[in-house]
Amino acid sequence: MSSPESTNAPAGTGANVEDQLRGGSTNTVPNDSRRLRAVPENATAGDVTALRAEMQVAALRVDDWPPYGSPAWLRLDPKDPRAYAATLEAAELHRRADAERRRLDWLMDNDPVEWWREITADANAYAGRQGHVIAARRTAEEIRTARDNANNRPPHQLRATAGWPPVAVPGQPGRYLTPGQESTA
Repeated sequence: MSSPESTNAPAGTGANVEDQLRGGSTNTVPNDSRRLRAVPENATAGDVTALRAEMQVAALRVDDWPPYGSPAWLRLDPKDPRAYAATLEAAELHRRADAERRRLDWLMDNDPVEWWREITADANAYAGRQGHVIAARRTAEEIRTARDNANNRPPHQLRATAGWPPVAVPGQPGRYLTPGQESTA
């Protein structure tokens, strides 16, 4: 193996460079001037991953990029930092969706009541906002009853009104009702 100083390895002490070349874990870049952000003790791997993705996008110094897989993204040069930012965003969205799916699967197996409450929360909230609209609508039974009653109405009682001409009695040609007469129809 060639000496560490003759390779393209990062600068540092010889022992650190050799450790890095063998896949070691020592830091070969001096960390005197940079302060690392402290990670809270209760942070999950997902929290750290999200932070890393945000830091990588910030390091690219891009503010906007086309959605991953879109025609605009496909037209980007592969070396364009916006292409990498879109890829990071897509990976992070996928990671979050997958984590949420696994969480809901675990919840369904271990606490079905809470699982049901969570997956129906949006529908319940929507129904709560639409309650007055839904309550004003007729139910299927009410519509069916109204339709049945429309076809089975009692016969209309003919009455002649004073000041109006006589009323012709349906089905009895030549017979008319005048005010004061009862209908026999």
